[in-house]
Amino acid sequence: MGRPTDTPQRPIVRDLTRTGATYRIDWDVRTAYDFIFSLSGDAGSTDDLPAADRAWLTDTRKSLPADVQEAIESLFESELAIHAGVLLVDQPDVRTAADVLALVESTTPTDLVGALFAEDGHDAELADLIRRAIGGDATALPALGEKLPDRNRNGRIDLLRDPVLAKDRILAVLRAWQEPFALIESRVGAILERDYDDRAADRERLTPADLIETTTGGLRYLPEPGISRVILGPSYFSRPYNFLMSAREWRFFGYPVADSALGPSDALTPPLSLVRLHRALGDETRLRILKLLASRDLYLTEIAQQLDLSKPTIKHHMVLLRAAGLVTITESGSVMYYTLRRNRLDDASAEIKGFLVS
Repeated sequence: MGRPTDTPQRPIVRDLTRTGATYRIDWDVRTAYDFIFSLSGDAGSTDDLPAADRAWLTDTRKSLPADVQEAIESLFESELAIHAGVLLVDQPDVRTAADVLALVESTTPTDLVGALFAEDGHDAELADLIRRAIGGDATALPALGEKLPDRNRNGRIDLLRDPVLAKDRILAVLRAWQEPFALIESRVGAILERDYDDRAADRERLTPADLIETTTGGLRYLPEPGISRVILGPSYFSRPYNFLMSAREWRFFGYPVADSALGPSDALTPPLSLVRLHRALGDETRLRILKLLASRDLYLTEIAQQLDLSKPTIKHHMVLLRAAGLVTITESGSVMYYTLRRNRLDDASAEIKGFLVS
């Protein structure tokens, strides 16, 4: 592994506008996003990321100063600061980890924290409260305490209460993480480029909605008023998850690169798609979820209620089912429901037979 070189590369953003859609699809291929995504608590949490890089993530984080480790846990593993990636969307020259660090250093505390709340801009009342809080209006904080979603509410209010401290802590993490990430960045960049190249046929033959669903591994996007761009960005460290970000005019899907982008494996190694499929089917709760979906499409809340399990637990199971190709998630704004992909069930025995007798 070595540091990235300065050799010329292809344009970062590929505009693939297709007729018949109310939005255009942009492909955004750069390691800048993975620099941030690799700090998520989900990064390396499954064996979809190769063992060597799962170990690299664990060992490298443990080698960082204690205060940086604490900031990673509270700001990035919790995903409070993962949405700093919003800053990159309209900054195509920010390509590498070093570029991200320079961008965040030059961003004001209020603009940085504002980016972390970009997705909340779809709600006009909430967006106004956030603007007031970032601007120093302490009277907006109690109202935000009632209006913000339960998840990470206190942590998000802390960001708004002191944007200067928030920026200092985020910068401390990015400065500590940039040097080790640079050592693997060129290899990660090559994986992202391979994934983009491998999807050339999909870009030619699929409609925008089908292209998004195929690329993300099961997220079906429905057009939303005001959304003119859907951005697809390949990510190595997100595997098998999708990282979603949005603002008033665009949606960003940081999607997991395909297995083929990782490079060849030996003949005795089962395809990861086969491993994911049988891992997903080898759990009683996931089989019960599939049984429910065999009757009709369901919202996450409905599944949680019928199985008497928490929504975070069900969400974890749904990620594994989607990664195995067994369910599709249909999303339109804040509405999200799950559909069984019946044709994938037919693949289970055929795939294992194909592997064993090939």
